[in-house]
Amino acid sequence: MNIMPKDQTTTQPSDLIKKYPFESVFGKAEYETIALNIMRILERTGNTWRKLSYDEYETERLKDSNYSKQEEMYFEQVLKYTENPIMAAKFSDDWKKVVQAKESI
Repeated sequence: MNIMPKDQTTTQPSDLIKKYPFESVFGKAEYETIALNIMRILERTGNTWRKLSYDEYETERLKDSNYSKQEEMYFEQVLKYTENPIMAAKFSDDWKKVVQAKESI
């Protein structure tokens, strides 16, 4: 897969929140849930790809329910997979299918 410029991608974070990323590269639900949380935050704060800071993540998660400070250790490990659609496709086969359908890659 080639990384495409942000202005050429048709996949948005909102496309990925429709599909839970089962069987991620980490193989654990905690990582998958945090990655999905990041996508939800990206969607509701402009629906664009960008590197989310943990401070913004925490602020947004506090608006939700069920936030735990323990999310930070998972956040740091999944963050790189939420910065663009190509990396999201590498996170799980479920997200890869979404990106492939949108990008024809």
